Amino acid sequence: MIIRTLVILALVAAILGGSGYFAYESFVKPKKLDIQEQKLAETAPPPPPDPSLAAFESLKPSLDQDTPEAQTALQHFLDTYPESPMSSAVRAAIGRINSSRLLSPDPSPEKAPYTVVSGDSLVKIAAKFKSGAELIYRANRLATINLKIGQQLMIPKLDTALVVDRAANSVTLLNAGAFVREYPIKSLKLPPAAGKGSIETKVADKVAMKGSVRAAFGTKDYDGSDRWLMLGAAGIVVRGTPAAAADGTTPPMPPGIVLDPADAEEIFVLTTRGTPVTIK
Repeated sequence: MIIRTLVILALVAAILGGSGYFAYESFVKPKKLDIQEQKLAETAPPPPPDPSLAAFESLKPSLDQDTPEAQTALQHFLDTYPESPMSSAVRAAIGRINSSRLLSPDPSPEKAPYTVVSGDSLVKIAAKFKSGAELIYRANRLATINLKIGQQLMIPKLDTALVVDRAANSVTLLNAGAFVREYPIKSLKLPPAAGKGSIETKVADKVAMKGSVRAAFGTKDYDGSDRWLMLGAAGIVVRGTPAAAADGTTPPMPPGIVLDPADAEEIFVLTTRGTPVTIK
């Protein structure tokens, strides 16, 4: 009888002990671990400050400058801190400087000096250098298309390409494979024939439209015209946002790759018929 009682007591103790262990592992232990993790989180030191933020603060004066020194400093920042949260602002400043220098009379490796001779015109000079008449006009900041014998010009000789990034919603301008500037896309509506894969095409034509009429460079209707790049693939157009109607209403976004009008005009000037275009 005594032995039987002892066996029963041992079984009860084992059962209670097992239940207690189960309760500890299931409820008490996890709660203790949570408390310990919370204490560690509260006492853990804050993450070190991002060094790129301090570097960006010292770089801020360069963001509004158009000098080679500013460009070098900005590029050094990007090379040093490519993943910085301020990289997009720096990249935009570099793009502004790049396009400003291309569209200026300042000497650079992309430009050739030229002296106007008898019989010259912007179109003839552009054909001679495989450049663009409007590009020469803009780069030399001319007030008129009429040239004078002996006039000194800087002729841009560019080898541009465009990359349309559907995921990033941007158009990037390259010159000889190097980054020039990135332009945000306002609206992207490609025809079904464009598909979703990568497309390699070219600028098939450059069209300036004043209302429904095509305007030629040098004419009174050219200023303020809409600039369109007609691509060779699936009838895709790169253009600026349409102007508001006479009553002030905003027209719907047209199909194609639509940019800010100033950006579309700049790309129009810096590209030519035959400029390669990649859509990815």
